[in-house]
Amino acid sequence: MESQFQLTNSKEIIAYLAQQFPNCFTLEGEAKPLKIGIFQDILSCLDNGEILSKTKLRAALRAYTMSWRYLYSIKEGANRVDLYGNPHDVINQEQMEHAQQQLKESKEKAKIRFKERAKEKRKNKHTNFKKFKKSNSLKIGDFVKVVVGNKPIKVQIINIEKEHIKVKVGVGMELTVKPEHIINK
Repeated sequence: MESQFQLTNSKEIIAYLAQQFPNCFTLEGEAKPLKIGIFQDILSCLDNGEILSKTKLRAALRAYTMSWRYLYSIKEGANRVDLYGNPHDVINQEQMEHAQQQLKESKEKAKIRFKERAKEKRKNKHTNFKKFKKSNSLKIGDFVKVVVGNKPIKVQIINIEKEHIKVKVGVGMELTVKPEHIINK
């Protein structure tokens, strides 16, 4: 009988492996170094054709073993574990240095991505405000609609600041809104 579903997401696959082999795979806390050849061990223990494909399993194991949490666990002299948590090979210095290098490179890439995203966010924020100011000749005293929650409400502009617009709701309450929340005049 064929299964109705197949695990396709790496996180789902690792969660499944952690459920099946709790002494080997963990979802949180310190990871355990895996025995070299664990992929074949998993294939021989599970009826993987129904639950997950070899390709998806390989990708999930790669994601797991490239995680910072896992790379931190690779320490010289520590034992790798098999599917049942039994000690196996001992990690040597070369393997530890390789893991440390992978971790260093991964952290550098993450730092660069973080800086690029922050720069892009600042750029978009500034650009969006410039576009807003050019495309909208709004001035203090104008009445506009602003999206508050899911509902547009009529407000009056009381101040235009660098990246925000202060508006006054009919009942006298003042709000500071972003230009993208203004939907029309």
